[in-house]
Amino acid sequence: MTATVVAALKAQSVNTGVMKPITTGSADGRALSDPDWLISVTETSDAPDLVAPYRLPLAAAPLVAAAHANVAIDPSRITQAFQALSARHDCVLVEGVGGVLVPVTADLFVVDLIKRLGLPVLLVARAGLGSINHTLLTLDCLRTRGVPILGLVFNHPTRPPAARDESDTIPTILRLSHVRSFGELPYCEGLPATWLRHRDTFIARLDIQGLLEALGLRKLA
Repeated sequence: MTATVVAALKAQSVNTGVMKPITTGSADGRALSDPDWLISVTETSDAPDLVAPYRLPLAAAPLVAAAHANVAIDPSRITQAFQALSARHDCVLVEGVGGVLVPVTADLFVVDLIKRLGLPVLLVARAGLGSINHTLLTLDCLRTRGVPILGLVFNHPTRPPAARDESDTIPTILRLSHVRSFGELPYCEGLPATWLRHRDTFIARLDIQGLLEALGLRKLA
């Protein structure tokens, strides 16, 4: 989803950077890691260490992966990288690290890192059954911590079932959360390898003009 928003903003002539502060789990040799894939598809010239200040081999929460690698995560290193990227771009999209209550250190959760960076949140929510509880809990956590919420983007990460979905997940979330949606991205086979084939389809499903307005970037487009 991050790559889609970056591509859509760049198509509107917004100078956009990308960041994945912490990535865990090594690429298996057949695929790029998340930050390297983002660097590739967004065609950024920013230094890899700025895009991803921490790369930890173990596929686990940052707190656990860092302990396994005998690394101490320093939030100021992430803040400094973000500030460096922000000086180069009109907008920097920072991709999350799991959910908002994933532990980064023993006393810092992802939501605390978001607040420390002063970022509003564009929350990606699954479009199907099972998403209502997870999405509403996440929004409640963000509000409790005083983190601004831009809105939601709904995503279909897996192939939709053959039977018609009658769960009303999306309208229920929007009605109960009072948060706006900036689009619903369809399921596409073969991602991320087929990104170029599906990129324009994804961009077309985003309310990019609404997002520009929410981000205060309309004057730049």
